[in-house]
Amino acid sequence: MILIDYVIVFVFMAFLFWAGSVFYRWVGTPDDFFVAGRQLTPFILAATIAATNVNLYSFVGQAGVAYKSGISIIWQTWTGNMALVFSGLFVIPILRRLQIRTIPEFLEMRYNSLVRYFVGFLWIFRLAFWLGVVLYTAVVAAQTLTGLHSFTLWVIVFSVITIIYTMLGGMWSVALTDTLQFVFMLASSLIVLPLVMAAVGWWPGLVEKIAENHLQLVSQTGTYNWKFILAIWILGIEWACVDQGLLQRAFGGANTRTVAKGLVLAGIITTPFALLWNLPGLAASILFPGLANADSAIPMVLVTYVPNIVLGFVFCGLLAAQMSTISANLNSVATLFTNDLYTRIFHKNATGKDVLRVARLITVITGIFMMAFSYLVPKLGGAVEAYLTVIAILDMPLFVIAIFYGLLWKRCNWQGAFAGYVAGALAGSIAKFVLGYDFNTATFYSAGATLLFTPLISFLTKPVQGAQLQEIWKMRTISDEEIQSGSIYHIWPQTTAGKVLLGVVAGGLVVFLGGIIMGSTGSGYAGHVAVTGMVIYFIGGLIRLRYD
Repeated sequence: MILIDYVIVFVFMAFLFWAGSVFYRWVGTPDDFFVAGRQLTPFILAATIAATNVNLYSFVGQAGVAYKSGISIIWQTWTGNMALVFSGLFVIPILRRLQIRTIPEFLEMRYNSLVRYFVGFLWIFRLAFWLGVVLYTAVVAAQTLTGLHSFTLWVIVFSVITIIYTMLGGMWSVALTDTLQFVFMLASSLIVLPLVMAAVGWWPGLVEKIAENHLQLVSQTGTYNWKFILAIWILGIEWACVDQGLLQRAFGGANTRTVAKGLVLAGIITTPFALLWNLPGLAASILFPGLANADSAIPMVLVTYVPNIVLGFVFCGLLAAQMSTISANLNSVATLFTNDLYTRIFHKNATGKDVLRVARLITVITGIFMMAFSYLVPKLGGAVEAYLTVIAILDMPLFVIAIFYGLLWKRCNWQGAFAGYVAGALAGSIAKFVLGYDFNTATFYSAGATLLFTPLISFLTKPVQGAQLQEIWKMRTISDEEIQSGSIYHIWPQTTAGKVLLGVVAGGLVVFLGGIIMGSTGSGYAGHVAVTGMVIYFIGGLIRLRYD
């Protein structure tokens, strides 16, 4: 980068700081800070979800895996997008009807305060660690692009601006800056892709020169094989149903139908984006073979093939991706702490001003933890390995107790939920750190233990009683808010067309899973079948929204 590139980046970051901070005057209540007053439209909701989920973890971490292991890492994004459609159609509308801000808040409604406090406390550190992963990928990119190799310098540069504007403007800053960042990010990606593909001879050149099996979408062997796809599909559903960073955007939707549309659109429109970082990652394996750190593959491509001035704008796009994710999750941690711990334990009579003051303080403290955790990521095997390890151990048990049993089985009680979560987290930790299994197997261990221990302990203890359980079950079909507004979203369609389209969604899912299972046999058509099923699934989900 030359001086003009640095000027472009400086102006861009100053603009983001101004744009984010200007919403300070919009924040008058905790709901304004946490869920943007629940006034987000489907487009803004889809854009902010997409910007939050497409970040430098993708451009650096996933592209690095594509560089080293091949295209199959693309399923981490694609199965996550399929999960967004599933969650938007079936799960998040229920949680939106409950008018909650966090998953721990739902856990208290469904079980009791102990489960809420336990998960809320763990989740603060889990999100702070994820922020450290995102920050680490930004630093790796900046070191290669600029030639300035001070890790600490870049940690400070990337953190301070995002922390300040998130602290001031809360969710309004996150949502509106995310929309701007989404445009920058997409434009930058569309610049890089043709440059790097031209360097390897476009698609024919890539196919001719790429390492064997690197273009196999569903492989029989290797870390990112068919078992990985099944595991990451399960983890994707968990993520789309309980991830606080994602749900907080959804809870800001104007109504239940808006939430459903926003999540489905976000899942579909971000699916092609996965090619924007995976194809350059594959091309980099041809252009720069033998890199010691695979996470530096895309930064090397940018430095070598993107001309100056353009490089400055591209770097802005990558910064936009990183800052949108950090701001969203900083806001999520502030929400978790104030909503699930501060106003429940430390200051039960807190005023709105008290809550806002503490939320802003926690935003800053979380930013400091984020900076500290970024130093741990290289010791855990890089961005992708570190993140997948954490979600396999901590996230999967939460999905089982909150969504699977919490919304489907009335007999599940707080004792079963608590014991199931602890058993799942311990089983995943043992599988990964004691038995030495990869995160694929650790996922199945954590899920299996939670699925087993939750009903076992529930049957050995007293069943749940109370009106709150009935209220949750009512929200599976309708809410008073929908009745009053006249805009009712039916999770289970009432029309014949809606039911047929729901069948299309289910059929697409079956075809997708069939393709993945074909991969276990080494079939060369497994990837084609899996992608076909995914496309059918998306089409059915999108059209289903039009027919209730």
